[in-house]
Amino acid sequence: MQSGWKILDPVFLLRPTLMLPAWIFYLAGLWSARQHSVPAEIHSSASLWIGLGLTAVMGAVYILNQIQDVETDRINHKLFLISDGHVPVHSAWLQAALLIFAGLFIGFQTELRAGALLLFLFLLTGWSYSFPPMQFKNRPIASLIVNGGGGLLIASLGWIAGGGAGWLPLRSIVYFFACAAVSFNTMLPDIEGDRASSKITFAVRYGLRITVIWALVTETVTMILAWIFKEWILFYPALAMLPFFIYALTKKEVSEVVRATKYSVLVMAIAICIVYPWFLIPVFVVFFGSKLYYKARFGLDYPSLKNS
Repeated sequence: MQSGWKILDPVFLLRPTLMLPAWIFYLAGLWSARQHSVPAEIHSSASLWIGLGLTAVMGAVYILNQIQDVETDRINHKLFLISDGHVPVHSAWLQAALLIFAGLFIGFQTELRAGALLLFLFLLTGWSYSFPPMQFKNRPIASLIVNGGGGLLIASLGWIAGGGAGWLPLRSIVYFFACAAVSFNTMLPDIEGDRASSKITFAVRYGLRITVIWALVTETVTMILAWIFKEWILFYPALAMLPFFIYALTKKEVSEVVRATKYSVLVMAIAICIVYPWFLIPVFVVFFGSKLYYKARFGLDYPSLKNS
């Protein structure tokens, strides 16, 4: 372990690899607004500012989730910056508080709808998901609804940033199912640790086979709705990933589920890069920067596209 890399711990506490899916959904919503909406009056720089606000809020959400899941993460041998004491809990709380303040300030200063949706996003996926009395992460169905709702809200923020009218366009329901499909699969590698820490996820309650079936169902629904709403930026990735979800169901192995999950993010990132080529820069920075950090800091090969 190289302690010189410790200075970057607060950055990676934000889970940059999970920022990529959030940015992808945001940019998909932005593209959708510019393709399908009569643009409302909104300053051209709004997309950048709202994106920064989203990044800050999601950073706070990811930190709060790690604070609350210390025992689960320790058992699952993951997200160990807080669980293994590399970042003190009080420092994590302070960082989360600063991020949520900055994110909401930017959101409300830029656009009232954006600020309101960012606030709701934080309350739903951050506080209500991780902390009592709701603590939706321990409720199998509610946790999936919250995760899907997060995808819907993020895509809607992109819609607003792109000049789209209204608050939650009907077409954003596509992103609810897209996020839910991936959420089913992300639970499976953590089944044993979640069960040991009494965390009742959908996968813990219903097992691998039922979880993979529902992942395939929601993936199929995503593809159909994307076709209906002409959300091509989501339709083609969903179509490309369908065989991987089917194969994961036939194999009934967690490693194949992991493959489907990782490739889903990769294919969606490629689709975003086609319409926004500059997105290649954050993709490469996050992926290779993370590999360098985790290898130098902890001797880990992460992130990786291997199905393990």
